Amino acid sequence: MTGEELERTIEFLLQSRANLDAQIAETNRVVQLQAETQSEFIQIVTSTFERMDARQTRLEETIAETNRSIAESNARTDQKIAESNMRTDQRIAELHAHTDERIGEINQKIADINARTDELIPESNARTD
Repeated sequence: MTGEELERTIEFLLQSRANLDAQIAETNRVVQLQAETQSEFIQIVTSTFERMDARQTRLEETIAETNRSIAESNARTDQKIAESNMRTDQRIAELHAHTDERIGEINQKIADINARTDELIPESNARTD
């Protein structure tokens, strides 16, 4: 191999090495951009999941508080209904007692009238005979 051929071969190898170094540098730049993009994407996804978790927690707390509030309201309503039923039952019992008392008074008056009628019938029959 002549000096000129050797020089061209070395020049070719050096140029190939320079091209390869440029390609490696470009590949490294692209890989670095992809890594940065992937890192940003991971941060966005992580942040999104953290916000979703926080919202889910707040939603669960709101639901639990709403359920507690409903349970308390139902308990108060049940208590008021029970008290109302008790007052109604008491009033019905009072009205039944009063009605029974009045019926007793009426029955006594009927008995008195019947007794008086039984007394008057013989007197009336004696006068008509």
